[in-house]
Amino acid sequence: MRSGAATSAQLEACISTSRELNDAKLHFAVKTPLELSDVERERIWNIFESNMHQFYATSSFGWDPRSKKEEMFHSHARLVLCERHDDTASGSEPVPSESRIVAYTIFRFEREAKQDVVYCYELQVTKESRGLGVGKLLMGSLFDIGSQWMMKNVMLTVFRANSAASAFYKSVGFDLDPSSPGYVEEDDWQEEELDCDYVILSKSIP
Repeated sequence: MRSGAATSAQLEACISTSRELNDAKLHFAVKTPLELSDVERERIWNIFESNMHQFYATSSFGWDPRSKKEEMFHSHARLVLCERHDDTASGSEPVPSESRIVAYTIFRFEREAKQDVVYCYELQVTKESRGLGVGKLLMGSLFDIGSQWMMKNVMLTVFRANSAASAFYKSVGFDLDPSSPGYVEEDDWQEEELDCDYVILSKSIP
């Protein structure tokens, strides 16, 4: 079967669906946009808007919710959702199911420079769940999926102004991709002065 036709169940079989980090019980699931409920879509969008509105509003892309939603929930997109199931202290109200989504990554199988790649369109973690290692687990899921489906690289785009994201991607082994604006072999991509407000990063799948 071609990777682009893979079902969410087939993709989910490639990843670990349950993890515990610092007493936080995490569940991971793969879904297509059509499999999302309305409340899940709203939660996913709200996390994105909270994290990224300022970066887009001050970028060359501008803030365009309609266009961004079309990209995020495109039929070719696949989502790995992370839910927290460590409910608050005994006696308090249970956490609504839609609010359990605390992080996600959105990806597509694409062809770049004659290679099959996993292209990471989004990796978002709520402010309350940062520092647990959720981002690394989600990124690891993309490599697990890519490995099973014979992809060569994981690629992504990051705003140069988003220094926290840039530092995270560098810490997990991403480098400036040859297709990126401003690419010069062996240059330090974080320090390179570019006219473009984003860079393209990549990392080979073992």
